[in-house]
Amino acid sequence: MNDDYITISPHFNPDPYRFRTYTVTFFSTPIITTVTTTPSVVRNWLFRVLRLHSIRRHRLVVGLGVQWSPYSSLAHSAAATLQLCIGHQCLIFQLLHADTVPLSLRRFLSDPRNTFVGVWNHSDIAMLLRSEHRLSVSRVVDARHVAAERNGLSSQLSMEKLAEILLGAPDVRKPQSIGVSNWNDYRLSLEQIQYACVDAYVSFELGRVLQVWNW
Repeated sequence: MNDDYITISPHFNPDPYRFRTYTVTFFSTPIITTVTTTPSVVRNWLFRVLRLHSIRRHRLVVGLGVQWSPYSSLAHSAAATLQLCIGHQCLIFQLLHADTVPLSLRRFLSDPRNTFVGVWNHSDIAMLLRSEHRLSVSRVVDARHVAAERNGLSSQLSMEKLAEILLGAPDVRKPQSIGVSNWNDYRLSLEQIQYACVDAYVSFELGRVLQVWNW
């Protein structure tokens, strides 16, 4: 990524089979990251984070990312993980290993008042639908298109370049070797967790700066 400005530190996790937590530091900003396969943990995370951001309830921006199995082509891949980021809170839900998806998450994803933002995310929705849990997302925005119309930037820019221009975060790197690593693993590596968190957090920040809720 960028070891000078982006780091990850594991917390003490007394019940690691239910969830694990980490602090990912992005250019001095700490992002509390929860990794889980457990529906009740997802439900509690949503409740807690939405309560923190209740003032923005009708213009809520959510960074959204998806990772998939390296053993199938992109056109046929199903989501292995779902990443959500709101403010400085990130959730990595390992869909592939989850028995069920809580109704609160389904309602949250399908609520048209929420704007889910990513970069080059045209495949994410299809992969979520192809997952065993068949998740549907109502309102998805690609930050590239908003930046092109509102800021006059090229619609072909990468997430890394958008982060540099719009967030003042230079030299953010998303190593391809991690992007195509085995996201089917039950125990994701620190590098994978950092990668997934940064992807969702940068998406959130781009959405916030670009005010995508009124796009």
